[in-house]
Amino acid sequence: MFAFSLSSVFAQDTTTTTTTDTGTTGNKPREQLAQNFVDALAAQDEKLLISAIEGGSPQVKAMCFKALSEKGASSENLLEAINRYVSYGLNAPSSQNSDSMVRYQALQAAKAAKSETSVEYISQMLYSEQETSNIIAAAQALGEIGSNKGVAALLFQLRLAKTQAIVYEVVVALGKIGDQAALSDLIDLAQNEQYFIVVRQAAVDAIKNIKPSSDGGNNNTTTTTDTAAQ
Repeated sequence: MFAFSLSSVFAQDTTTTTTTDTGTTGNKPREQLAQNFVDALAAQDEKLLISAIEGGSPQVKAMCFKALSEKGASSENLLEAINRYVSYGLNAPSSQNSDSMVRYQALQAAKAAKSETSVEYISQMLYSEQETSNIIAAAQALGEIGSNKGVAALLFQLRLAKTQAIVYEVVVALGKIGDQAALSDLIDLAQNEQYFIVVRQAAVDAIKNIKPSSDGGNNNTTTTTDTAAQ
């Protein structure tokens, strides 16, 4: 009964505007109330927070994940909720900004949790995500988690090269992971004069972090040295 009532409360539209004495509209009091409520739930039983995520508006969902990114999420149930929502609304006919914010905050929570269980879900959304801020957040999360299972999705975004900001964050993430599969792309990028110096330097730094191949990496070492010298 309580869970049903809680979901009903959170399902209310939290973006209704109110008219002030100056004639302007705003929703700050409602936003603050929602934030305070989410913060209170985050300090209590995790089931309450999960109920708010499942039954709340997109704004409330985003607030819940923001709380998790600050508090941390280690339980299996919370991690499952995070993983479900990193792609929230991504394949909807018309994705809204509020849906995008849910994904962004879920990615921030995944980044803080650093659970390898999130890698598959984040990787899948990277093949479809169009929002630059979310792509960057996903790359940062994969870099923090550090699993080589996320390399393929990162390389997809690297080769897509939507913006130099995305490329930079992807390169940093690949450097943190240090997988050999990224070496060729990083070497090419470090020599590509179409990119800003800061991006190319990030590629050089990432190359230094790549784990040597089993054959000793003789060929790769020579190429890397030549690249870094340019």
